[in-house]
Amino acid sequence: MAVALGENFLVAVNQFGVVLTCGQNESGQLGVGLPHGVDTYQMQRISLGNIKDDCETNQRNVMVSAGYKHAAFVTRSGSVYTWGSDVHGQLGVGVVRQYFDSLAASRLAHRTGKEHVFSQPIPRLAYSTGMGGSRAIMVACGREYTLLLTASGHVWGCGSNQYFQIGVQNMDDPLQSRNRNRNITVFTMMPAARFNCGDGDPQIAFIAAGSDHSIAVGRNNGLLWTWGKGFGGKLGHGDGGMDHYALVPTHLPQETFGEAVVSACASDETSMAVTASGALWVCGYSFTGKLGLGDVLHCNTFKRVDIADGFGDGGVRSVTCSAMHALIVSHDGSVRMCGHTVSRGQNYMVPTLIDPACFNNEPVVLVSAGGMNSVAVTASGRLYTWGEERRDEYCGLACTHEFDPSERMIQMSPRQVQHIDLFGLWHYPLSDDEMLAFAMGTHLRLGMETCFQTVPEEVLECIRGSSILPGASLFGVGLRNLLGI
Repeated sequence: MAVALGENFLVAVNQFGVVLTCGQNESGQLGVGLPHGVDTYQMQRISLGNIKDDCETNQRNVMVSAGYKHAAFVTRSGSVYTWGSDVHGQLGVGVVRQYFDSLAASRLAHRTGKEHVFSQPIPRLAYSTGMGGSRAIMVACGREYTLLLTASGHVWGCGSNQYFQIGVQNMDDPLQSRNRNRNITVFTMMPAARFNCGDGDPQIAFIAAGSDHSIAVGRNNGLLWTWGKGFGGKLGHGDGGMDHYALVPTHLPQETFGEAVVSACASDETSMAVTASGALWVCGYSFTGKLGLGDVLHCNTFKRVDIADGFGDGGVRSVTCSAMHALIVSHDGSVRMCGHTVSRGQNYMVPTLIDPACFNNEPVVLVSAGGMNSVAVTASGRLYTWGEERRDEYCGLACTHEFDPSERMIQMSPRQVQHIDLFGLWHYPLSDDEMLAFAMGTHLRLGMETCFQTVPEEVLECIRGSSILPGASLFGVGLRNLLGI
């Protein structure tokens, strides 16, 4: 059960592990095998023609991520499949091409407005345990690159390394350390030593990919690491100049947050982090106010976002951000937004509560922000979308009707997607892997416990015993705690 918004397209995984998409398709990012440029406004199941069906259980999908014009999902067995634009090798499928070829493709896309070259219209295997020795548990799609995290705590990357956002280059090689134009066309592991801060624990538990910078969270020490382009101060290290880069991961001092970081998100010029107590911290630049700091539009170091009600009982559980806005989910299931909203034509400079009635007064468990659009999933599995549908374009709102292309349509408030039953709670027995994949998206630690051997058996039993019951009032205490309701 997962959702992700790319640039004008939506990807979702339902309760049975089926991936569905809708929106724009100029680079094959819908993964349904349609010709380039053939968009769709209703959710369609992605094409799995090249995925073996002899291990259906192991191929059940558990999480998904969407970038600018590409996407990826992780299967129960720990494999990663990618599709969409591959101009810079962000699909990780090993297509060998020179930099000038990719540059020519980028110029062509900029000139024509369409990216018909170097794309994959149906999912293709990009990573498996046979390649890396450890199953993938998380994937994060940036603008033109992709990161994945394995159960062993290692970070892998592929795609554009223009600003060292993948971080796999050999810094002892003067040529590589100066080469910011290198595309990495296959998933390549970052040296574990890059995340060793002297405590002997280099394992990572959570990753996030932005436009041109990356974030990771330490598994046991809760340290936040950032690397890539630092313009606007989004790396949080106090320098936000145009030419500021972190060539390798650099962690923020422990005293920055005063406690462990549990999750993070990244967008064009912004980084956001959630700590163990439910506090929200931000850094970077945003003229739309998505930092949530009121009149403060720029900060080179992380600052805490404080509001009158403290984000409700328990504070913040998770946050997601796009170039224009951010969505904040509290432990009580309420959702707040800050930044620009086309639906109301204004910038919200501080986190502002979205009326719970918009979600039928149900707690929200999952959200995603992309471009000018937003998506949310409630505890009962209802899918809501809102934002802008552009002229002649379907932007991933899963509309139930077509509209006059001469008009600009704006969905003013969250609207339930009625034409397809995407989610709902699971109604089949779950494996340990699936429980933990779900926990990664909703639990307070949000991925800090990704290896099921370290999870107490009573926790797993509690989840297992409550997973088949629909309705929040029937959840067992284990799942209630994971959902924060």
